[in-house]
Amino acid sequence: MSPLPTDAPILPLSQTVSAQRSGDAPALVAALERCRAEDGAFAYSAGQEIGTFRIEARTLNELAQRLAGVTAAAAVALGTGPIAIQPCWTPGRLAEAEHRLGSADSGTGDFAVVRLRIVPRRSGEGNIFETEFAGPPEIDALNAAVARGVARASAEGVEGEGRIIDTRVVFIDGAFHPKRSTPSGFEEAAVSAMRAACRTAGLRRLEPLMEIEIMAERDHVLPVVNDLATRGGSELRRRLAQKGVAIAAELPLRAFLTYEGDLAALTQARAKIIGEPQLARWAEVRRR
Repeated sequence: MSPLPTDAPILPLSQTVSAQRSGDAPALVAALERCRAEDGAFAYSAGQEIGTFRIEARTLNELAQRLAGVTAAAAVALGTGPIAIQPCWTPGRLAEAEHRLGSADSGTGDFAVVRLRIVPRRSGEGNIFETEFAGPPEIDALNAAVARGVARASAEGVEGEGRIIDTRVVFIDGAFHPKRSTPSGFEEAAVSAMRAACRTAGLRRLEPLMEIEIMAERDHVLPVVNDLATRGGSELRRRLAQKGVAIAAELPLRAFLTYEGDLAALTQARAKIIGEPQLARWAEVRRR
């Protein structure tokens, strides 16, 4: 049992950036690469439109800082898109699927058979990979290739939107040809088998939840807690403080993007968020 090779931290926020003049695109690319070289945690990827790039971050403050760094490094006029929230997916039930690449009867072409089982795990447990496919020493390379294929499919997620998380994937059976089977063929077969299994696993859509702390006057505690519930959030705990009652709560990131202003309107500016909100976990969000 081992973590999947690309089971990296998930960055739930992103924003696209592009050069306003096409001739400035190389300066933007150079700026992005410079920021990544200076900060190993800096993450970006190509956007859906040519010439656009997606900068990723954990929090709004971090996203703003990274955009500011890119703008300063590029020293050209840049345009930005709206802030986007990346969902994740997790299987709702056990599922199995098999993919066959090529034919055992054919004399040419790559040959691979991969059968996978995916099993849901509890929230926050991450992705793990196991194999029951054993045999000659060359199978070790094929098992490693299947692990890479599963990791690729998990990272690409559902139609390119969001990753597959909290999943146990087992390589339960397969077939290979001593001369016509390659690691690359098994990796591709694993990607297809993983996607097929996900289609029958009843994937559940998960959203990032932020843990926040709100300082409110006593008369506003109940309205604040009730309002959190209408937004898909929930109270975690509360404590008395010198300036009122501190309410710790979870709130979907989607709701948090506009929550500060909404909170001020609800309480006549007598409640506010204190401290730095943190990404807590990924969960299904049910709105009332």
